Amino acid sequence: MQNLDGDLSFTGSTPEESKAKLEKLIDDIANGPATSLMWSIGAGSDILYYQTKVASTWGWRRTKYHDDPKWGPRIARCQAATEAGLDAPRIAGEKAKQRGLSFYPSYRMNDSHYCSDPLHYPLTGRFWMEHQHTSLGASPIPAVESYKHLLDYASEEVRAYRLAVIMEAMERYADVMDGFELDFNRFQIFFPPGTAETNAPLMTALVEAVQRQLKTTAAAQGRPMRLYVRVPPAIKNCTWAGLDVVSWMKRGLINAIIPAQVMTLSHDMPLEEFVVHARPAGIEVIGSLYGRAGYHWPFAAEHGPASYSSEVSRKPSAPQFLSAALNQRHQGVSGHQFYNYILHTDPATCDALSTLDGTRRHQVTTSYFHDREDTYEYRKQLPTPLEVGRAAALRLLIGEDASTATASLRLGLHGANQAYSDVALTVRINGHTLHKGSAASFIVVTSGKRHGIAPSPATEAYAQWPVPVELLKHGWNELAITLTAADKPLQLVETEIAVVPH
Repeated sequence: MQNLDGDLSFTGSTPEESKAKLEKLIDDIANGPATSLMWSIGAGSDILYYQTKVASTWGWRRTKYHDDPKWGPRIARCQAATEAGLDAPRIAGEKAKQRGLSFYPSYRMNDSHYCSDPLHYPLTGRFWMEHQHTSLGASPIPAVESYKHLLDYASEEVRAYRLAVIMEAMERYADVMDGFELDFNRFQIFFPPGTAETNAPLMTALVEAVQRQLKTTAAAQGRPMRLYVRVPPAIKNCTWAGLDVVSWMKRGLINAIIPAQVMTLSHDMPLEEFVVHARPAGIEVIGSLYGRAGYHWPFAAEHGPASYSSEVSRKPSAPQFLSAALNQRHQGVSGHQFYNYILHTDPATCDALSTLDGTRRHQVTTSYFHDREDTYEYRKQLPTPLEVGRAAALRLLIGEDASTATASLRLGLHGANQAYSDVALTVRINGHTLHKGSAASFIVVTSGKRHGIAPSPATEAYAQWPVPVELLKHGWNELAITLTAADKPLQLVETEIAVVPH
């Protein structure tokens, strides 16, 4: 599945050019590997890409951002297209159906982009301006105070407004859609601090209303329609957000569930816990794949200084995408959704996913956003301190049989760019010792840079060893990394096992 936000709806200098470019994009997607298209009906939750009677459209008011060199042209472009009568979801949906793609309008249930400057931001809608009393008032994530401006789903006014937007979209696109997607991942905050579990039945009732209307629409159209929901990546995170997804599955309120992180490719989302509830209810679980990851240098079988001398980005490589997909398949998903990453523009990844050829990089996912707090993201294992004499225990998923391949273990270390000549480690995989003693000859210090900011410390050195494949399990593998000697404290910031088929 290809899921794209509304940012690509109107990109031409004229309405005619915007329509042509949008149709060309859908044609290109149809020529790629995707079989379904999810298209966001708005920029965020409140500025929609058609002449809505419920929410707001581009340029509904003038703010300081109209004169901003970044925002001004975009606002003018999108306002001109909307006022010319262009309907981006319909254009995308009609072209998708012509090309044989399933089509699902997608709605972001509580997008937070406007929260940075709600009184002036271009993505603030009229409803928020006129109903500021229905905001949360306090953020459930203390580190991000701006979330207090999000709408509070405990308010009947908010639920009625959001439901009216969804109902309008389902009526508007009934003839071209194959169902509808509720995106609870943009953003996963719906209730004031400490009230989510108590208020969860309110959200369940909303989902039930959407499913009921979708069944009515399906009957009128004479064909089945499916309700997809994008939710936080672990059931515990869903509960924290006030999303009783177990009840949704048991009651058949949804047809498929897409557990997903906020922005980052994951190799170890706990998808099995969704599958165990979904499968008996006939609900599909779909894996989510993102075009962003940690700052990991490309894996190199030839482990040397030249491999770590360039700048590194957060764009995942084909081996990372492939291993994440294999790990999701191993846990029982029936498909994959690429989110805000245009898959067909990445031939290497398309080839890897279709042929299953090439290196796989099975990784322990590193932290991003606020997942160390274990709120709307599951708690990540990395980074973790390495303390002398104390084992760092990790679980790493290998969603394939690696018995006919070659494998390597690579550890990313952070330690104030010390020389690492004094570092000694004991490394165990599934109870077997892979290495014990000085690690100096296996360590390469990185000289390249990473571009951008991330919460995980930068990898300053890599240690790498070949791994006898008989030590590896098809499934979860237990790793224990023990620092036995070092002059300065260390952190373990990356762990991966690269698998290269013969």
